[in-house]
Amino acid sequence: MTPTVPPVMQAQPTNAIQQDMQKLKSLLHDSLSPHLPAGQKDMRILNLACGRCDEAETLIQVGSELTQGGGVEMIGADIRIREIRQARETHGHLPAQFLIEDATRIDQHKELSDDFNMVFLRHQNFWHGQELWKKIFDQGIAKLRPDGMLVITSYFDVEHRLALRALESLGMEVVSNKRNKESRALKDAPGKSVDRWVAVLRQRRA
Repeated sequence: MTPTVPPVMQAQPTNAIQQDMQKLKSLLHDSLSPHLPAGQKDMRILNLACGRCDEAETLIQVGSELTQGGGVEMIGADIRIREIRQARETHGHLPAQFLIEDATRIDQHKELSDDFNMVFLRHQNFWHGQELWKKIFDQGIAKLRPDGMLVITSYFDVEHRLALRALESLGMEVVSNKRNKESRALKDAPGKSVDRWVAVLRQRRA
């Protein structure tokens, strides 16, 4: 089962979310563009443990820009029914689907192929369930195309380092790792901030 969402993921004011998304969009664009396969004309995105998916429109915008207006499709998955229902209501206008699925068993969803250009995990929660999150990482990696990229964001430094180490143990290599110097600090969680780190990984080449 996907871990319980920590208190820092509680709803934030709309203007704060919009500012967070502007920063995330810039970071994703800068981090992904140097590693995009030449001539890529579309993008399929799998967003695991997506919750209410505040980042849905941002991911689709980034995908469209990187493919120069190509087709973009996003699938979000989370085990929490209320959050997925909220995502469906909020983002019904987007080329996106939101599935009620256990991210540790996403391979059991037979309709999902293994040709995603990007797997995204925002604010992965590795610190609060390392073996569980390693399973989620492994499931996400299995859904990537050979030239696909996995992207994580993190709230705090130690968790980010641990998550990257776990991903490397699963055969991934870090191609971009950026500290968001303008990330919004969380008042009730010293040392944590929104999308504090953004890392891009791809499958290690032999």
